[in-house]
Amino acid sequence: MRLPPNVRVAFGPSRIATSAIALAAFSTATLLVSLPLDPVFLGLVLCALTAWAVDRIYVIGLRRGPRAIVEITVTGDRIVVVRTRDDRLRAGYVRGSSYVGARITTLVWRPDGAVRSRSILILPDMLPADDFRRLRVLLRYSRQAQEDSPIELNSS
Repeated sequence: MRLPPNVRVAFGPSRIATSAIALAAFSTATLLVSLPLDPVFLGLVLCALTAWAVDRIYVIGLRRGPRAIVEITVTGDRIVVVRTRDDRLRAGYVRGSSYVGARITTLVWRPDGAVRSRSILILPDMLPADDFRRLRVLLRYSRQAQEDSPIELNSS
């Protein structure tokens, strides 16, 4: 069976991700303020929460900064190449725990030589609709092909 063509997509900024991160940070801050905490401790926690939210909005929502993933290439045999804003390339394999849905896709992958897996959040407003569709189809197709492949047993 021939492998499908590679899918290469470039990510753009996402209003959905930016709004969700800001809403999560605001909700958490509101909850923290309602708790009976020492004001100094509360101030430190709110500063840390604000720093986290700004970093996540900057890297995930706006796709800025050297760690931001700006482009991925996925092949039919579940190999992924990730390019970050600072033009570094990392290759790895797509894991079976990736989720493909109509409104959200999470690409779980393990870089070559890494111990832990990483994930990439992909939302519909991060890339053109056709690219989003092609990526989802490839991820579903490659997952189906992997699950349908027969298990080979050694007869020795």
